[in-house]
Parts: sequence; C-alpha cells; structure tokens
Amino acid sequence: MQGVKSLASDTISFSGVIEAKSGETIEEALVTGFYIDEHWLLGHLSNASTRITLVAEHRLNEQPSDSRVTRILPPKSKASVQIMHSKLMLLFFASHMRFVVSTGSMTAEGWSVVQNAVFIQDFPRAKGRVYAANSFSMALAYALHDLSIPHAVIALLNEVKFANASVHIITTVPSGTGGNMEEYGAERLARVLKEAGADPENQNLEDIDRFRPNGRLYCVGSSLGPLDDKWLRDMYVCAHGLSPLKLGWPSIKTLPNSLVDIGVAFHTQQQVEQCRYGIEVGEQNIYAQRKVYEDKKFPQSAMVRLEPVVENTLVHAKVILARMGENQRTGWMYIGSHNFTPAAWGRLNAKTYYSNNYEFGVVLCNVEYSSGNGSVRWDGREVPLPFKFAWEPYGRSDTPYLK
Repeated sequence: MQGVKSLASDTISFSGVIEAKSGETIEEALVTGFYIDEHWLLGHLSNASTRITLVAEHRLNEQPSDSRVTRILPPKSKASVQIMHSKLMLLFFASHMRFVVSTGSMTAEGWSVVQNAVFIQDFPRAKGRVYAANSFSMALAYALHDLSIPHAVIALLNEVKFANASVHIITTVPSGTGGNMEEYGAERLARVLKEAGADPENQNLEDIDRFRPNGRLYCVGSSLGPLDDKWLRDMYVCAHGLSPLKLGWPSIKTLPNSLVDIGVAFHTQQQVEQCRYGIEVGEQNIYAQRKVYEDKKFPQSAMVRLEPVVENTLVHAKVILARMGENQRTGWMYIGSHNFTPAAWGRLNAKTYYSNNYEFGVVLCNVEYSSGNGSVRWDGREVPLPFKFAWEPYGRSDTPYLK
C-alpha cells in the first residue's frame, strides 16, 4: 500500500499476481471487474503477443482499438438495475493457468490504496491435451458462459488439469438472464456447504423445527444493501448448508431472530473521514445510502465495526467468516465479489430467488479458527486478512459511512 511499510508475506502486488515464477509470458488473459482502468491494466499486460478479454461494467481511460483486446459486457434484462460485479482473472501461461479471485477493481487504487483480498491457485496446463472435467472445471466453464466469454477462451479450460482444485465456485447472475436461479447465489452456497459436510449437526435436516443453529457469521463488505430480518434468516440457514426453498420457505419465518448470529462489518463515518488517503477514497469505494440504513426494517443491531489491519485505511474486501459447531473452532470462509447484500446473493421471493448482479467468488471449507477472535487457518497455513477478526458492535454514536 502507498506510504505503508511492507507486510511481507501478507501482501501481494498486481505485478506479483501476473508474474510467472518460470519467467513465462501470459499467452491469454481473461480479466473481469466492476471497474477496469484500461490504461493501467494494459500497461501491466504489455506483451504484444498476449490476447486479452475484458469484461467490465465501467471501463476507465479506455484505450484505442487494439487487435489483442476483446471487450465484452454480458447480457442484462430490463427488469431492474443490474451490474457486472465479478472480479475474476484467468491467466494462461504455457505450462499452467493461474486462477485469481479478487475483491478489488482493476485499478491502481484498488491494488495500492484500499485493502482487498485475493485467492490464487495455479493449475497445470498441457497444450493440445484434453483433461477429464470435474465439478470445479464445469462450474468455471458455466460461469464463463454466463459472462458471454468467447468459446475459444472457454475451450482453453480443456487443457488445464483441475484435479487439485481446493475451493468451490459460487456465482450469481441477474434474474431474467437465463438459467436456473437455484444454481446461483445463496442457494448455490447452501448446496456447496451441504455437499462439503460443513455442518454435520444439520446435515440431513428436513424440518426447520429441528434446526440447531450453531453458526456465527462475520460478513465484511464495501456496500450496504437493504437488509432485513427475513433476509438475514434466509442467509443464516443457507450458511448451515440448508436450502430455505427445500425446507419450506414460509416455515423459515418461525426461526427466532435471536438465534440468527450475524455480524455485518462495515466502515463507520468516522473511519472514512480519518482515512489517510482522504475522504474521496471512501466516496469512491464505500457505498451505503442513508434511506436504506434508516429504514425501519434495517437490522441496525447486526452492525459491527470493521477494523483494518493498516491503521486509517479502508477495507474494500468482500469476505464471510463462518464459525460453526458448538466450540466454534472450525467452519468455512467466502472470498470474492459478493457483498453481503440481496443484490449479490439473491432475495427469496415466493418460490424463487431474485438477484441483480453478476458475481464470482469461492468458498474455502475446513477452515480452522483459534479461540476468541484470533487467527484463521486453512490448508495448514494462516490466512492473511486485511481486517482484524473482531466482533465489536457499533457504539451509540457510530453510523456507517452514508451517501
């Protein structure tokens, strides 16, 4: 981060993300983002032989036509406000493909001023070979198809060996753009967690009256949506690997609000005003509307403070930390583009989900939590977080940063 002492192994630069250890060059790059600063990005992807596909809601500093670059905006229905918010990169080198899921926009500010999180895994690639598909590769291919990525790019996945995929893909598409909405958002999350056995106590539950709440969710985001108790209940049930649709959605209403243990972590007005890079950074990266927060249905009691690791900076990450079970020592973690909002995860209306955005993220299962609000470990190593894993409710004078 600009003006901040390096945190060594806890940080990575954009240059570090796109650089191959073997010195190989990127042959094909797929880059998606809400914002893409073309001047900044193409300056990094400057090799004349690199083919680039860009998918963005907003393109900043758009560059002149370039035979290397294909620009795409996926389809949208006319039903409501819908945005392309996915933040995914696929970098194809000669010997491997780099899978990158980020929480930040493709801008200099997104990678050097606000704090974000990124998941990276390299997969072996053999040109001309076709590897057997698995659940991960199929989910990735479907996600690219939803974004209208050219078939020639999707076909490159056949050359990649995904046998060692260690995470589960979660996507969302806007309602009305096609597809079974039960395969996206919150319903997809519930199915992934059930198949992974994330909550053994409720694994085969068929009756909401026998539901044993044992999860605690710490939900970090940079946008605050129109939350209400009903939506929090639905998300809480999904976090246990249970589908509100399959349990019988009306019956979910009988779950007392007092059993829904969710903290919505969001920056306060004071934190944004004290940002070392100026309040303008908050105006550009943190989004909440006063009319939403002050609505009588908004669960203000669920708000908790979001404390960045680097003092007087702002966190732009989208992360869910879920502690499950009686001792709260294990659970799962989400990282990606989904803010903790109905627009991103979907809202259950009658017998179907309704969502607004294109989103992409991953779930890490078998996460280990230390006692209290300490470290988070996965796959035998500590997970570096851009925020402190605290659970401090808003004080009487605290309000989220509101526009």
